[in-house]
Amino acid sequence: MTDPMPAAAHPPEFVRLCQQAIGALEALKADPPMDRGKRLLTIRALLADIGLQMAELDLRTPGFADEQGTLVDAASALQAIDLDRGGPNVPRFVDRIIDDLRRIATGA
Repeated sequence: MTDPMPAAAHPPEFVRLCQQAIGALEALKADPPMDRGKRLLTIRALLADIGLQMAELDLRTPGFADEQGTLVDAASALQAIDLDRGGPNVPRFVDRIIDDLRRIATGA
């Protein structure tokens, strides 16, 4: 298996969008279970926007495939949160998505 290629630097707007999603996720983690539904809609929309901006990147950009896979992982974890809103795994899933978004934003 090959090592993932480092990603190219992203424009500031893209990084801000990732940071906005991270802020919403941190707030979700603090929300009571019954209040998480509304915030999940916002986070889902932010991840979709991140995906759309990522799709505008050139496929030949170093690290593109790895970042796209990481975003898919984040979306999967968000679905798990949606199913487990009041469960004990939500903080762990949120932390996983935050880590993924930080990697995408920094190109790490």
